[in-house]
Amino acid sequence: MKIVIGAVPYSPNLGDGIIYENIRQLLLEHMPSARVSALDIAGRDDYEAPGVSRKSLINKVPKRLRPYLVCAYFGLQYFLRWRRKWLRQLANADLIVIGGGQLFLDVNLNFPIKLFLLSKTIKAAGKSGKVAILGVGVATTMSDAGTGLLRRTLANLAPMQISTRDSASAHNLQQILAEKLEVRVTPDPGIYSKQTYASSLPVRAAGDVLGICISSPLELNQLGAEDADYGQRIGMYFQQLARQAVELGYRVQLFTNGSPDDETFKEVLASDLDPAAVLNLPRPDLPAQLVANIANCDCIIAHRLHANIVAYALDIPSIGLSWDSKIKSFFKQTGRDRFFIQAAIPDVGRTLSLLDYARRSRDATKKAELTQQLTSEIAALLNASSPSCAALTPEDASAVVTAAA
Repeated sequence: MKIVIGAVPYSPNLGDGIIYENIRQLLLEHMPSARVSALDIAGRDDYEAPGVSRKSLINKVPKRLRPYLVCAYFGLQYFLRWRRKWLRQLANADLIVIGGGQLFLDVNLNFPIKLFLLSKTIKAAGKSGKVAILGVGVATTMSDAGTGLLRRTLANLAPMQISTRDSASAHNLQQILAEKLEVRVTPDPGIYSKQTYASSLPVRAAGDVLGICISSPLELNQLGAEDADYGQRIGMYFQQLARQAVELGYRVQLFTNGSPDDETFKEVLASDLDPAAVLNLPRPDLPAQLVANIANCDCIIAHRLHANIVAYALDIPSIGLSWDSKIKSFFKQTGRDRFFIQAAIPDVGRTLSLLDYARRSRDATKKAELTQQLTSEIAALLNASSPSCAALTPEDASAVVTAAA
């Protein structure tokens, strides 16, 4: 059975690679004979060292012109390069999985146009109806143009099933499309990271290691909801957080999920911190390296969703910082709402007090339930897409989870 996973697996934000590698692992555990490959809807072919940030470039263009520029650029890439390549990748595919990650997101029509172009290729390849949308995140709003592209995308795909990674995303999808859809909930595949990366996880050294995941204000304030000085204020927060954590006895490490904008911002912040007290980790090149960076920590504080998800998967306490509704949704889904901070610029003292509370409050019951739900959804998808192939049943999936726990 040939399975193609369409998303952004080779994004510089390695959280997307973690999603892909977990989906691939889950599919192969349930169907070891399957041939699983990636189709990156941004045209990438592998994990590459990031160059100039496209987000930084597009932000220099007047706001009202950005959607037109994005559509023109990706449309040209599609007709010159991607269409032929994607048709080759889709040839003889028995199942196309689109997901996971925050794919149903409209920032300057970036994802809506990419997904629409993929859907055109899938239809041209005669693969409509052999598609499953798996565990995607859905933003709270979408432009009229983005909504129109999403409708056309779903018509082209004729998906056998649609699932979102949480109930909030399912609600958002139905609200955006203004229609009642049958939408399942499949927890984010990142929660399976402990099993997927079991062979490469480092042995954690003794000590109070706090990982602070640095995120660029370009990302955190991409919708322009915060004041112009937000970047300066969030930078001061990160630096004060690191200094006060050191005073409390933590060994502080700064890391990112790999985004070039995040890395640039991290370097600026680290230049004003004592390198003897605060370790500035180099950019991870691969998803497994990002997982290892998190695995070396005793606790983390992060805006980035998949830094929090990987920490959760590895039983590492984390504090989630607000910038997008998806962070709040994840903490609610995992029964850890109390460890999510809503304030745009949190209080440093409260952050560290909450971190101490999180380290004393551990319960793996909910994670076991979500993991079983995830594996059962994967098994059900494979059985629905190819009844003649021997995929593990949901009961078998439960056994896999129990054995791996």
